[in-house]
Amino acid sequence: MIQTNEIGSKSNQAQRVEDYFSSPYSSALVWFGVCTFLVAVFLASQLGTQAKFFDGMPIEKQPGLWSAIGIVGMLIFGFFQMLQFWFHRNGLQAPGFVPEVLTWLRAGEYVLWFMAYVYLVPIVGYLPVTVGFLMLMTWRLGYRSRAHFAFAVLTGVLIVLVFKSFLQVKIPGGVTYEYLPDAVRSFFILYL
Repeated sequence: MIQTNEIGSKSNQAQRVEDYFSSPYSSALVWFGVCTFLVAVFLASQLGTQAKFFDGMPIEKQPGLWSAIGIVGMLIFGFFQMLQFWFHRNGLQAPGFVPEVLTWLRAGEYVLWFMAYVYLVPIVGYLPVTVGFLMLMTWRLGYRSRAHFAFAVLTGVLIVLVFKSFLQVKIPGGVTYEYLPDAVRSFFILYL
C-alpha cells in the first residue's frame, strides 16, 4: 500500500511538472526569463565601454559602480532563474515558480512607494513627506494601533532632525514652505 502511494505521488508530481510546462503562461515566463538573462549578458559585455571606470579613483566614486552592481545582480539572479527552469523542466523540483515570481514582483510596489517619496520631498517638504510616508508604510504593512502610528511619527521627526539639522544633509526645502509666514519659513527650509 505504501509503495503504491509513493508511486502515485511521484507520477502526480511528474504530471504536475508536465502541466506546468504545457501552460502558455509558463512558457511566456520561461521566454521572458531567457530574454532577460540574455539582455544582462549583453549589458555585462558593454560594461567596459559604456560604464566608465577610472584608474586611481576609489571604487565608491567610480561612475560605473552602480551600473556594474545592477548588471552583476541581473546576471546572478538570471543564472539562478535559468537553473530553476532547468530543474523544473527535468522534474527535479516541484513546480511553484509562478507564485515565487509573483512574490518577488510584489516587492516592486515598495520601489514605487519610494519613487513617490523622492518625487514629493522637493514639492511638499522633507518633514511632512517623511512623516506621511512612514505613517503610510505603517498602515500598508498592517499595523493599525495608535501606538504604531505614534512611533512612525516620532521616527519620522527624528529622521528629519538627525539628517537635516544634526548632519546638515542638503535636502531641498519644499515648495510649500514658501507659503509659510516669514518668521518660520527660513527655519523650515533650513532645519525641517
